[in-house]
Amino acid sequence: MLGRGVLSRLHTLTQEEGLTLTMYLDIDQNKQVNRKRGFAVQAEAMLKGLKAEHGPDRKLADASRRALDLVKKMKPKAVSALVVVNLPTKTAELHQLQVPLAASVHWRQGAFLRPIVEAMDEHERYAVVLTSTQRARIFTVTMGELTEHEDLISETGRRTKATGSDQWRAEKRHDRRHDEEVTLHAKRVLDALRDLSIRGPFDRLILAGTPKATAQLERLLPRRLQGKLVRSITMPMTASTKEVMAGILKIQERMERDQERSIVDGVLAELHDRGKAVAGFAAVLDAVNQGRVWTLVYGKGFKIKAGVCGDCKAFSPHSNGPCVYCGGDVKPMPQPVDRLSQSVLEMGGRVEVVDGPARTALAKKGDIAVLLRY
Repeated sequence: MLGRGVLSRLHTLTQEEGLTLTMYLDIDQNKQVNRKRGFAVQAEAMLKGLKAEHGPDRKLADASRRALDLVKKMKPKAVSALVVVNLPTKTAELHQLQVPLAASVHWRQGAFLRPIVEAMDEHERYAVVLTSTQRARIFTVTMGELTEHEDLISETGRRTKATGSDQWRAEKRHDRRHDEEVTLHAKRVLDALRDLSIRGPFDRLILAGTPKATAQLERLLPRRLQGKLVRSITMPMTASTKEVMAGILKIQERMERDQERSIVDGVLAELHDRGKAVAGFAAVLDAVNQGRVWTLVYGKGFKIKAGVCGDCKAFSPHSNGPCVYCGGDVKPMPQPVDRLSQSVLEMGGRVEVVDGPARTALAKKGDIAVLLRY
């Protein structure tokens, strides 16, 4: 599993010395072009183009060979792959992912991790409880991967229907016992859910299954988990993992779009009131240079040219000319949005990538903005 801990380690390792080769591959075996090791041909072509772009470079050639070795040994089990090679730190890793990422290759200072960061922003970690009054299955979903952790079965009796007065009284006793057993089952599920939250914390919670079981579970949720609950949905206990995943993805996408719109509306409100926000690429760069950024927000796919001062390392909206801070020479900056995102994260800020209606609203303000600390 490629989590934030792995990303942080890769980022730290590859920033230390030398240049890093980062490659994203489409390895989806549902595509004809990727079958029969077609993805390896794709990797060779991309690396050949990169070497032609940079000219003779022994270090790039060595890193390319190492990356290609990893790709050729890979057994594709996902839809995308990330390859990171940094020879000075002896870093050579390949990670497969269940989310589609555009194929690209990069030779630069530090691993190019922005596509993964954007994908993680799109895919929060969800816990899912699929439950009836007798059985419960507990899953987690992150980055398009569904993992089943528990399959609990409780000895819960069925309700009965009475015909005589004696049977009616017996039915009442039986029903009370049934309700107690259902409650005990729900508590078992909650205990398992708490254990899961300790082993691997999750951001959101979805309850699925029969209406009675989900309602009972929702009533018993502790306050900490109530704050994570997204919604409860009806789903059969016999649902396949593919059906469970499809239901979750619909909820995730709707939640993500709603959250993004809320973030952008907050930025627009601050801009309207001339509060703690600025928009437009030049203003955003200035705020990043001053270390004032709390949250960086930009539209998915946003691209622009920029530069960095060779002396004071300040970012510039121009790729050449004098630095507005120290007068030093500004040089072109590769992947400026990625560099900005990394700078904001390093200063303890957040990065939000928006799509859909939120992106459309943000585009009117230059497709990029920040909320300020002060």
